[in-house]
Amino acid sequence: MADFTIIATIIGIAGAGFRLSLVLNAVGAELATTDVEIQTIARAISNYAFTLKQLALTLESAKSIATHSAMETAKRIADQSQAIFDDIKDMTDLHQRTDDQGNIRSIAINQRVNWCFKQQRLQYLLGQLESLKLSLSIMVQVLQLGKLLVSTR
Repeated sequence: MADFTIIATIIGIAGAGFRLSLVLNAVGAELATTDVEIQTIARAISNYAFTLKQLALTLESAKSIATHSAMETAKRIADQSQAIFDDIKDMTDLHQRTDDQGNIRSIAINQRVNWCFKQQRLQYLLGQLESLKLSLSIMVQVLQLGKLLVSTR
């Protein structure tokens, strides 16, 4: 896969994270019974997506120092994050909470009970996302340092 394709894929996955964050924020704003948990999840996803986008921009600007291995590692991390985004979206069951006009419906008691059981899995997924974010941050820092070293020679 060409490097520009990998960068485009990473940017696309970051966009998916931003969209998921926006949907979660909309759900949190629409539901009067919700607590800050949905907004916290949305913020964590948004922060991760920003870090992923920053990596893509760094890879794009540092093409000369980013190895193919670094590109492949970045793509693997992005693919893992897409799977986590999909799991979170499925767990929150957002697509079934809207009516025919697209308005968000209230959450029934059985859905609230199911949500309680899913919270532990959600915390695990958010922990995975945080771990991946740290890996991305390290990659960004190493690439930026490498670019600085190359430019001073």
